[in-house]
Amino acid sequence: MAVPTEFLRGLLGFLGMSSAFMTGRSVVAVRKGWQKPSRLYGWAIRTVVCVVAVAFRNPVDTVDLIVWALAAVAFAGGMRSVLRQKPPEDLTRRIFPDEP
Repeated sequence: MAVPTEFLRGLLGFLGMSSAFMTGRSVVAVRKGWQKPSRLYGWAIRTVVCVVAVAFRNPVDTVDLIVWALAAVAFAGGMRSVLRQKPPEDLTRRIFPDEP
């Protein structure tokens, strides 16, 4: 049973966009010191491999350009999601009320 090539290109494009999102999150986390750079390198390699694999056997066409543009948007969205993260709520007073 053969799987259509276009389906595989779409799947690789989706994986590339997902990896780009995680790469964006990792960039901010590494800059803030929350993660090691090796995790960033791993996501960056996954992103590049998936996005380049979309154009592997075909000349660059509209699908490639759309996938690359959406991967760039996903990268920016990943960075934005970490940069605009709410600080954790301080529940100390609720859990341990002041006792006289």
